[in-house]
Amino acid sequence: MKLTEKQTAVVDYLKANGRVTIDELCNALGTDAKHLNPVITTLGTKGERAKGLCDYEKVAVEGAEKPVKYVFLTEAGINFVPSEDAE
Repeated sequence: MKLTEKQTAVVDYLKANGRVTIDELCNALGTDAKHLNPVITTLGTKGERAKGLCDYEKVAVEGAEKPVKYVFLTEAGINFVPSEDAE
C-alpha cells in the first residue's frame, strides 16, 4: 500500500516513539491537530477508506478540561512495509 508523505511521517514517528499524544505528534511533525486528524483517520481502523495502521484513544487526565488523545500503531502498522502499490 502506498502512503502519502504525511501518512508516512505519522507511521515513521509512531514506529520510533510508540504511543504518543496528538499534541506531541503535531509538534514533532510541525502541524496542528486540524490538519493531522484527517491523516490519522485515514490511517485508522474505522471507515471505508481506513488503512488499519493506527488507532487512537481518548484518556481522561486529572486537571485537564478535555480527554487527551493518544495515537498508536496497530499490529498491522507495526509490521507495515511501504510499497508503491495503490492498495
